[in-house]
Amino acid sequence: MRQITTWDEFPIVEYIPGVYRQTVSGEKSMMTRIVYRGGVVIPEHTHEAEQIMLVEQGRLWAKVGDEEAQVSPGSLLVIPSNWIHAFRQLGDDDVVFYECFAPIRLEYLVGFKGPDPSLTMIKEGLQG
Repeated sequence: MRQITTWDEFPIVEYIPGVYRQTVSGEKSMMTRIVYRGGVVIPEHTHEAEQIMLVEQGRLWAKVGDEEAQVSPGSLLVIPSNWIHAFRQLGDDDVVFYECFAPIRLEYLVGFKGPDPSLTMIKEGLQG
């Protein structure tokens, strides 16, 4: 990977239906570009990595800990390590947002062969 690049250099992975992710990573931090399409609901879940989100397009209902709000372009969400959080797409427009994680989430790297613990929690939430 070059040090100066664009999102065009990174594959788009649909990791659950309607959720498309691109990932770029350094040694200690990671950024993702996420697109929600088609009424996505991400149930409550946690993960070890701290997460900071910036909404670029569309609207979401978001829950971080005990706080709930509708968020839109320009909104920032700060999610500490192991805090419960959840999201729901509002409206028909695609939602586009960027996330930074520290430490990096190995399960988000293309080609990583280990389990994705957040995906397991999300799938269990969708089935429950």
